[in-house]
Amino acid sequence: MSVMGEVNLLTHHEARWRFLYRGHGLPGGTSILTVTDGFQWWHFQCRSEGDNMYCITGTEWSRFVRMRINAMITLYSKEDGEDFHRVRVRQS
Repeated sequence: MSVMGEVNLLTHHEARWRFLYRGHGLPGGTSILTVTDGFQWWHFQCRSEGDNMYCITGTEWSRFVRMRINAMITLYSKEDGEDFHRVRVRQS
């Protein structure tokens, strides 16, 4: 699994999280990312903003952030044959 992005979730991340990702696995335009921590599943809206910049937004993202303010999260790319991404949440 390669790291796509990492962030310490702050209140302003409730609206969106912009990150730079130069790897493969994220489509252009707008898509839905299926994400799991191994126990729970989420569906986040992800939008390509050009120049390898992406933005995660949406209602489910906002709820996810609100419940995890000040947590450090790491988003990982899909593994071969998987149709989901993994996330690791570490409380500060």
